[in-house]
Amino acid sequence: MKVEKVKVGIVGLGMVCYSHIDAYEAHPDSEVVAVCDLNEAQAKAVAEKYGISKYYTDYAEMLKDPEVNTVDITTPTFMHSAMTIQAAEAGKNISCEKPFCLTLEDGMAACEAAKKNNVSLMVGESYVFMSTIMKARELIDAGEIGKPTQIRERFGAWIEKAGVMSDRPVSENREWRMDSSKAGGNGFPWMFDHCVHFFSTAEYLMNDSKIKEVYSLKSDLAWMNDQQKHEVENSKMHLYGTNAAGDIPIMTWTYEDSACQGVWMRAEYLNGKYDPYTGFSVIVTGDKGMIEVLGEGGKGLKHEGKDAHLVLYRQDGSSEAFRFDEGGDEIWDSEVSYYSRAHRNQIFEFVDSLIEGREPSYNGIAGTRAVQSTMAAICSAKEDAPVKVAEVDDARYNK
Repeated sequence: MKVEKVKVGIVGLGMVCYSHIDAYEAHPDSEVVAVCDLNEAQAKAVAEKYGISKYYTDYAEMLKDPEVNTVDITTPTFMHSAMTIQAAEAGKNISCEKPFCLTLEDGMAACEAAKKNNVSLMVGESYVFMSTIMKARELIDAGEIGKPTQIRERFGAWIEKAGVMSDRPVSENREWRMDSSKAGGNGFPWMFDHCVHFFSTAEYLMNDSKIKEVYSLKSDLAWMNDQQKHEVENSKMHLYGTNAAGDIPIMTWTYEDSACQGVWMRAEYLNGKYDPYTGFSVIVTGDKGMIEVLGEGGKGLKHEGKDAHLVLYRQDGSSEAFRFDEGGDEIWDSEVSYYSRAHRNQIFEFVDSLIEGREPSYNGIAGTRAVQSTMAAICSAKEDAPVKVAEVDDARYNK
């Protein structure tokens, strides 16, 4: 639904809401006019901090506000699809954080509600809006590496800066991320929360070829020392399954384009491995070159002895490095900006699409597709066999 000015009500005032508020306030055609959270003290504090005139503790009441024409949903995952449907039925445009839904049925119902009520729906897949990742896609589109045929995703530890929330009125309890009933994952909540990122990036950098089949490999962590196992069991941000003695360190996949393959590998202290790179990074290989690029929390990539954010290697032996000096990251000790810049790029795309009256570049169908691919990965881990994405439904996933 096209609008002249995007007037946003944000619901769910946890860690990510601040990046969203900053982004809306930075765009000339949008403003945050209301915030909503069950915690009244939190809602009031955020409103006061950012000079927002209205705050709510009741989402239904915020949806009645005639000034709000757009809703940004940054609540825990289990609320996403229901809140999307409520907003659509209230005639509001919607940006919803990922993962978009806990079930495919809920995701498609939310998409249908948006279509029926003629409102715009974007899912916040922030990885494909990182400046580094978008530049990699630009180079691929320009033919710099020829036909991309292989993706290698690498995940090392995310290192959080000390005291990053000290100037924010945040009271978010992140323990919900360990609860599959709220975070999804059917016993693998961390994987469910993050695999949507990994698979969306894998398709985006493979010229949008869709992932066909996924095979997750499991690892036994019983050999780790007591201190490492204790940290795994008590980590609030890294829960890989209901049993801390198990891990999914590698996923492989094929694409609809049979010439293409992908792999994701995780090596960090919490699963007993070491990688000098931190955060997320990707290698894309083609028949004429290769790109290596940093993503969320990424640090450690070098080119000719200097820190780089993206390196292009050409078949003729030449290479070129790129940096994106965007002020660093708000949360991670990282070479690249994720929380500040990726979310801004994402929000700017959403606002621009509303002003121009067009479909946003990452919609509810794409968000539901990423969830289905993630379900395939979890089914594969449980079944110990490759799983075709198209054959995964809610019944198979919930076995």
